[in-house]
Amino acid sequence: MHLLNPNFAVFKISTKYGFNSYKILIEEVEEKLANEIISQIKNIGINFEISKSSNDYINIEIYLKSEEEYSKFQNLKSFAILDDASKCLINYLSTPSYIKIGSRLFDFSKKSYIMGILNVTPDSFYDGGRYFNFDSALNRSFKIIEENADIIDVGGQSTRPGSIRISEEEEIRRVIPVIKEIRKKSDIPISIDTYYSRVAEEAISAGADLINDISGLIADLRMPEICLKYNVPIVLMHIRGNPSIMQKNIHYNNVVIDILRSLRRKIIYAKEKGLSEKQLLIDPGLGFGKHFEENIEIIRHLDVFKCLGLPILVGHSRKSFVGKIIGNLPVEERLEASLAMLAYMIIKGANIIRVHDVKESVRVREVIDKLLYFN
Repeated sequence: MHLLNPNFAVFKISTKYGFNSYKILIEEVEEKLANEIISQIKNIGINFEISKSSNDYINIEIYLKSEEEYSKFQNLKSFAILDDASKCLINYLSTPSYIKIGSRLFDFSKKSYIMGILNVTPDSFYDGGRYFNFDSALNRSFKIIEENADIIDVGGQSTRPGSIRISEEEEIRRVIPVIKEIRKKSDIPISIDTYYSRVAEEAISAGADLINDISGLIADLRMPEICLKYNVPIVLMHIRGNPSIMQKNIHYNNVVIDILRSLRRKIIYAKEKGLSEKQLLIDPGLGFGKHFEENIEIIRHLDVFKCLGLPILVGHSRKSFVGKIIGNLPVEERLEASLAMLAYMIIKGANIIRVHDVKESVRVREVIDKLLYFN
């Protein structure tokens, strides 16, 4: 199946006379195949540009600037790679299909969803230590539920830049009692924020419904086995390295395209391990191995990730790049900027937004969803 070949991207380039114009990028194609693609699109009279990539492969940019050109492109069903590029465009123009998390159905055609953060840690960048003991963590979880979060994301170790990993045993000691107690009191979907398969398995047994793996199946090769064994969905996040080193020696050729390629490879790997699309969500990893400018570029082009056809989760809440936009304000003063960014990212295609400030985020979400999905 060519759809997940790491050579496709879709960009909206303008809106004119009621029609959105799009650029479809097919990159790093071998010369013989590139010539076949060029021949096909020449035959139907669609504009395109070609260039050489850094590896001497061919990049092809196809421009669709009218309803007629869009229809012509959609009719190229006989040529597999263009058919797959067309499917990426369809993904871009659509919302992801539903996904089941726990006992609840998440229908992305009707609304976006808020994931409330519960850090059972002494050292997370915003609320580290605030909910480290069992009673305070439990009280916070009930507050998240009361404030109408759609998911609780429970984490037992900080992944802030420079943080040092803790053992599986310590992470289990921190999160499992809390998950068990939440599950006794509520059917809210619970996400376990971990890259350890053993922690994930223990958490699922305690009542968790979703794995939020910042490594995207890389840190622990047994993680796909756990997803299959318990039939739970997993978030595949993009990260460079690990939290202790991720902000060192950062370099991207094009941050959006580079992350898109990386996420495609993770999707391919997950499917090779037997996971279905209904088990997969993606996260571009804001703040994880990115400079300020790169985080902003990801947010500005968040809609590009829609071409993968999977639900998009984002986690921007109160991070340092948010504070930098408004004069390097400290973490305690980043609420308004976080909410503004939340609204923008929902408009750009975010399906689940991971936040510290649940009540305020839910209210903003309700306004934006009403504007987007009003009928």
